Amino acid sequence: MKKGLLVKILGITALAATMIGLAGCSSSSSEKKSSDSSTTTSSKTLAVVIPSSDHGWEAGVNYYAQQEVKKLGLKKYKIVTSSSVNEQASQIDDMISQKVGAIVLQPQTDEVSVAAKKIVNAKIPLVVFDRKVDAKYTGYVAGSNPQIGQLSAKKIGDELNGKGTVAVLNVPSSGSVSAERTAGFKKVMKASYPDIKLVNMTADDFTQEKGLKAATDMLQSNKQVDGIFSIDDESSIGILQAVNDAKRTDIKIISGAGGDQAYFKQIKAGGDITKFTATYSPAMIGDAIKLANQAMNGKDIKKDTIIAPTIVTKDNVSKFLDAKSPY
Repeated sequence: MKKGLLVKILGITALAATMIGLAGCSSSSSEKKSSDSSTTTSSKTLAVVIPSSDHGWEAGVNYYAQQEVKKLGLKKYKIVTSSSVNEQASQIDDMISQKVGAIVLQPQTDEVSVAAKKIVNAKIPLVVFDRKVDAKYTGYVAGSNPQIGQLSAKKIGDELNGKGTVAVLNVPSSGSVSAERTAGFKKVMKASYPDIKLVNMTADDFTQEKGLKAATDMLQSNKQVDGIFSIDDESSIGILQAVNDAKRTDIKIISGAGGDQAYFKQIKAGGDITKFTATYSPAMIGDAIKLANQAMNGKDIKKDTIIAPTIVTKDNVSKFLDAKSPY
């Protein structure tokens, strides 16, 4: 009896040991597979190189960039900002030396093209956002600057019944953004509204202060202005202030571009002046980051992604109001 009982006990013990051993082998194999997969993903760093957030739209870009890397679950990423072309070029050199996996670049100006070419030469995937550079980029994401000009021209031209004087805001420091928006506007004006006279005004940057100054100077030089084509929402807020400060009643319509919540509120408020804008959302940086992440992981991506604008008026502005948006 005792001998038989001993045999049974030994047998059960051996079987239990075998099962524990098998379970241990299975767990070890699973952990190794998970670790290998994690290492493959985390070994690459995605870099986002953008201008500093001293402008409302740029604050939005930074905000949405942070949101997107979190959505993608990226463990290794860098978001760096700069206040000048030279600083941004230096940051690009740093990213190249660190051998990052991919770079999303929103150029300060066209002058960053030289640094952008270094990224290409280093065979690092480059996704350019918002402003073009003279380099063979992997991908490009932007709103349609020409369409902003074209759709705004139609809106203003129709509102003025094809007659009057329209001031056109130029912001050379923004590079291709200003050039493409104003070119699209002037092209439609010339073709469809030849009786509308265009006068130019120039601002140093996309800010309320610079928009106020440019509009103040322009209004002093022109006794009659029926409409203003502004290429930026924050500039439009400054322009509206200039019109009100000058107590001008001749301006009938003012445009904008971007998607600034403060300007949306002005549109919603209405008034004697018709206000509208064409969307160019900072949230588009998310599309650029998605593409860069795909390219970083060896996937082919679309060369050019152009997102069409929507005209926002008093009739549909409520759909675009967002209390949580930083811009």
